[in-house]
Amino acid sequence: MTRPLYTADVTYWAELVELYEYKVADALAGRVPRGGRRSLTDLRDALLGAPLEPMLLRRMMECDRHYRGLLKSGNTAPVLSRPVSTPVPEWSAPARADSPESQSWEELQRMAWHTRLKTSLLELAQLWSREPDRTTLRVLYTVQENAEREGRSVGTRLAVPAAGDPLVSLHDPDVVADVAASFADLLLTEEGRLRVKTALSAAHEEPFARHPDEDLMEARIAAAERERLAPEARASLVAALRAQYPQARDPRERPAIREAARQLQRTLDDLLTAAPTATMAGTPSRSILYAQATQSALPTPDDGKDQLVIHLAGGQAAHWRGMDLRWQPIGSNWQLQFGPHVVLLRTDLPPAERSTLIGPARAQIRAFISGAYVLLSVDGRPEEDIGRLASKARAIALLLDTDEDYANLRLARAAAQLMRGGTVDTVALGPQSAEKYASAPSETLIAFAQKGVEALISRLQRSTPSNAAAGVRAAAERLGLQDDRAIGLHQALHIATFTPEVLPPPAAMTSVQLPHARQFVSVLLGQDPVTLRSGERALTLRLDYKGELAAVLPGHPAATLHDLLVVRVPGLSLLLVRQGTWLAAAALHDAPPSSDPTENTLPGTLQNKSAVHNLSHTMHAPYDTKN
Repeated sequence: MTRPLYTADVTYWAELVELYEYKVADALAGRVPRGGRRSLTDLRDALLGAPLEPMLLRRMMECDRHYRGLLKSGNTAPVLSRPVSTPVPEWSAPARADSPESQSWEELQRMAWHTRLKTSLLELAQLWSREPDRTTLRVLYTVQENAEREGRSVGTRLAVPAAGDPLVSLHDPDVVADVAASFADLLLTEEGRLRVKTALSAAHEEPFARHPDEDLMEARIAAAERERLAPEARASLVAALRAQYPQARDPRERPAIREAARQLQRTLDDLLTAAPTATMAGTPSRSILYAQATQSALPTPDDGKDQLVIHLAGGQAAHWRGMDLRWQPIGSNWQLQFGPHVVLLRTDLPPAERSTLIGPARAQIRAFISGAYVLLSVDGRPEEDIGRLASKARAIALLLDTDEDYANLRLARAAAQLMRGGTVDTVALGPQSAEKYASAPSETLIAFAQKGVEALISRLQRSTPSNAAAGVRAAAERLGLQDDRAIGLHQALHIATFTPEVLPPPAAMTSVQLPHARQFVSVLLGQDPVTLRSGERALTLRLDYKGELAAVLPGHPAATLHDLLVVRVPGLSLLLVRQGTWLAAAALHDAPPSSDPTENTLPGTLQNKSAVHNLSHTMHAPYDTKN
C-alpha cells in the first residue's frame, strides 16, 4: 500500500492545515504554491481524508472553498516572475499562535477554565469533608502544602496529618475552601502541575515517616504470632511487644492513604483533560468580536453560546443574550457597563485575580480581562437559562397565533400601550391591522413578536401580578376581546417572566420524533446533523461552513439557530431553543387558545434571535421599552 505523501500525528494536523492555507493564498495571488502545484494537490487530498478536529475542519473547508472557486473559474493565474502584493478578497491567513491576539485568547481560555476548576475542586473538597476520616481531603491538603513549599524552596516535607489533627482544622468549611482554591491556583501553570504531581507521588510513596524500629517490631510480632500459645496468651505477648515500640501513627493507615492518593490522581487526570493547551493553530476563526485578524473576526455575537470574546479596542458596544454592553478605556484598564452595573477591569492584576462578576443576580456574567481582550461567560445554571428561553418562546408563539386576526398580538400591543400610561389606539389595533401581519416576512413577524414579549416582560418585572393582569384585561375590553384571552396571555407572560420551564436533561441523538403533547425534547448537540421529525415534516440541524447551526426544512430557506428559532409551516410551529450544546425542541400544532387559567400548556410558540438585528421597518414603534 502506497504511503501518502503527507502523514502526521494528530498533533501536527494544525500545521498541515495552516500550510494548506498559505499554499492556497499563493495560488489565489497568482504565485506558484510553495513546493509546487503538485504539493498543493497532494496536501489537499491528505487533509480531505484526515481526522480533523471540528475547528480545523471548518478552517480547512473555508480555505478549500476559495481553492475550488479558483479551479472552477478556469483562469488559473499565470506564474509571475516575482510576488505581488494584491490582497486576497474575502479570506486571509489566521492569526499566528505567537501574535498578541492569539496569546490573549489563550490566556482568557486558561482563566475561564481556572474558574471552573475552582468550582469543581470546591465541590469535591466539600464532598470529601463528609468522609469519616477525611482521608482524601487530608491527602489534598498535604499535596497542596508540599507543592507550595517546593515553590518556596522549603526542604522539609509535610507528612499526611492524622485524622482529627487539630492543627489542620479540616473540619472548618473556610479552611476547606482555602485549600481547594490554593490547589486550583497550583494547577493553573505547568510548573505548578509538575510540583503537584511530585508531591502527590511522594504522599503515595510515604504517607508518613516510618518508626526507626518498625521493621524489628513487625518481625518480633510475627514471631510471637507463630508461637504455640493460647489465644489469650498470644494476644498479651503481642500487646507487650507493641508497648516496647510505641508508634506515633498506626501503620495500618497507610493503605487507605495510598488508595486516597490514587483516587485523587484519577480525579486530577479527569479535571486536567479539559485544560486548554497552547496550539500552533493560533486563534480559531470567527471567535473574537472586533478582532484584529480578519480570519478571527466574529461578525455578530452568538446568543446560543455561553461565552463571548471581545477585542475592546475595536469597538464600544455590543448586544449579547439580551444584554446591552458598553465599555471605555480608563488608562491601561477598561470600564465595562452592563445596564446600570459598572465594573473596572484591571489588567495589572495576577491572572487568578483578573475576573469579576457583573449584572443582576438572575443574569450575571463573569468577565475575564487580558490586555485589550475580554471574555464574557454566563455565570448561571444552564438548565435555568434554557428553561427561561423555553418559557419566553411559548409566550412569543402565543402572539403569533393567527386566531381572530392575530388577536393575541393585537392584545399584547394594546396592553403595552396601556401599561405605560397611554391610551389604546383601537383603530390601529383593530382586526384590519392583521393584514400587515399576514403579509410580513416570517422573520420580521417573529422579531416583532419577540420585541413585544421582551417589552412586556420588562414591565411585568416592575409590576405586581394583579396590576399586570388588570392591565391586560382592560386592554382586551378596549379591543372587544374575550376575558379568557386576556387571562391566557397574562398567564403566558407571567410564566415567561418568573418561571423557567423544566426541561429534561439532554441526550445524544441524531434523529428525534417530537411528541404531539407540546413537550420539549432535549438533545445534546455534537458534530453530526440532528433531524427533528413531526408527522411528515423533517427539519435538519447541521453546522454550516461558518460553524453556525443552520436549520434546514425542505421548501423553506435555511435559518440560523442562535438561542431561539421557530420555523412556521401551515398548521404547525417547530420551536427550537439552545444553550451551548443543549438543544430543546417542541412541535406545536395549531389549536384554539386555552381559556383555563390554571392550565400550564399554552397554545402556539415562536421566535427567532437573529431576526431582531434585521428587523425591517415596515412596522413602526410596536412596543415601548422605556421606563
